[in-house]
Amino acid sequence: MDEKTKQVMRIDLNEFKIHIRLKNKTTLTLHFNSPSRRFYLSVIALVVNEMKKLGKISSIPLEHHLDLLALLNETVGGSAGSSDKENLLPRIYKKWKDALPDLEDAPLFKVLGRKKDYDEGIGKAYHFTEEEKDSWANLFEYKGSEENVRLKFSIDKLGIDLNDVAILYEECLNEEAWEKFIFDLKQKAKVDSTKKIAYPLPDKPSIAVLPFWNMTGDPAQDYFCDGLSEEIITALSKTPKLFVIARNSTFTYKGKPVKVQQVAEDLGVQFVLEGSLRKVGDRIRISSQLTDALSGYHLWAERYDRTVKDMFTIQDEITMNIISALQVKLTEGEQARIYGKGTDNLEAYLKVMEANWIYSKGTKEQVTKARQLSEEAISLDPNYALAYCILAGTHLLDIWLGLSKSPQESVNRAIELCQRAIVMDGSLAQAHMRLGYVYAAMIRQHDEGIGEGEKPLALAPNSADIVNGHAMILTYAGRLNEAIPLYREALRLNPKPPNNYYRHFAVALREAGQYDEAIAQLKKAIKQEPNDPLAYLVLTTVYSYAGHQEEARAAAAEVLRIRPTFRIEQLPQGTHRDLAIVERENEALRNAGLK
Repeated sequence: MDEKTKQVMRIDLNEFKIHIRLKNKTTLTLHFNSPSRRFYLSVIALVVNEMKKLGKISSIPLEHHLDLLALLNETVGGSAGSSDKENLLPRIYKKWKDALPDLEDAPLFKVLGRKKDYDEGIGKAYHFTEEEKDSWANLFEYKGSEENVRLKFSIDKLGIDLNDVAILYEECLNEEAWEKFIFDLKQKAKVDSTKKIAYPLPDKPSIAVLPFWNMTGDPAQDYFCDGLSEEIITALSKTPKLFVIARNSTFTYKGKPVKVQQVAEDLGVQFVLEGSLRKVGDRIRISSQLTDALSGYHLWAERYDRTVKDMFTIQDEITMNIISALQVKLTEGEQARIYGKGTDNLEAYLKVMEANWIYSKGTKEQVTKARQLSEEAISLDPNYALAYCILAGTHLLDIWLGLSKSPQESVNRAIELCQRAIVMDGSLAQAHMRLGYVYAAMIRQHDEGIGEGEKPLALAPNSADIVNGHAMILTYAGRLNEAIPLYREALRLNPKPPNNYYRHFAVALREAGQYDEAIAQLKKAIKQEPNDPLAYLVLTTVYSYAGHQEEARAAAAEVLRIRPTFRIEQLPQGTHRDLAIVERENEALRNAGLK
């Protein structure tokens, strides 16, 4: 008789069966014959393996093995239930307590070699002696609660010890068998996730940084948590050795209990950073962890208990720990660029984070508030380049929202502020791009705009906004063959972008004569923002150029529905180098019924 058949109990992970001899010499073979049932046999094997590692029969705390349980659920369990902690542990607790010990009804396995007989008042059930039923039921001990459960597989109740129990997988035994079983499941999970991924994986480490959970209990502190996530994204985007998903895409998951595997599949990345922030007075606790979403491995995790003044240090530490965990080697220059200059003034930093958060909303009141916060940050730190850059953006928004009493003065002010930001921090990619955009789109200095727009591509090659911004400048300059690939690159970096990505891309496609794709991009923009008049304006021109006048008139009618006082003269007339493009746009709008 070989070593495997000497055991009193065998947990066979090849066929998902338990073979066991009870005290009365009854031999049981229990088959866990469906995905959800296989999950519970795997939980038994996990508990037994942990007891073997400890060298004693004792309770095993499941919350130490959440990643493993989630993997078992997703693979052998066929995703039969949620793998979130708040759902997974209570589910296991209830089954271990009520269903697994039930040898008579056997809700989670089939007893091989036996038939269920109908018994009045009971229904169909296996028939065992009370001693047999008790012997099996006594194996399943538990402590704690649904949220903090500890499980024991009490083989000592059968008069046997850990040496009498074997875990089998392929030709391996015990710990080696369990490790091989888990390794194969991780490989399977990785292959399955790769098949589901929405985009081909880049040829370099790819990462999505999720918004940090606001655990302060105060929604007004969202900007603080969002700023932490955004700063990490910005820092990581500065190296060409990583592929970094943009803020707009990762922030679509804000406040949602999403699995990292789902994020990876949606956005086409391998690695996901998630975390939380708790603030009490001047104390903060920041927890973060980096996961290989395809394999389920946690590459790195850390908790920081510091003061608010340590915020900058924590951001840098998280960023560099991510880079280290992904085994990316940086030159001294690349590392210095990632750290940037920023500010040492915490109050100024917090005002800029709030200003940036408000500024993105784009309403009159919020632009005014963002300007106020930026100016206050500058008064606190006159050398804080990002504050000047955001302040410049508020003056441009005044023009776009029709709030400026003198658009030319607003343009001049924006240029001055961007230039001051660049003098203070030449590595601030946003300032270079904003200045390049103003040159090309607002004062018809297209060559200067291109030159300025090329600088941030080197400073932040993985920033979707930078790539998209340079594509816009190239479009206005008429260099469509260069612009269109950049728009596609920006959309890959930002798979869930703001609608203006689609709208600007559609203009380039229209000028290249690719009308069908331009229409498809505009439909995405409108689906995202049904009341965006600019998307309907561009759609009007595309339909007109393509010869679809009825559709062009319908799109023009939507413009007037949203903005009844619209006049063509309100549109910028000098964005394109070739002014004939602007005249053709105006003619298409007039032909569709706009004035």
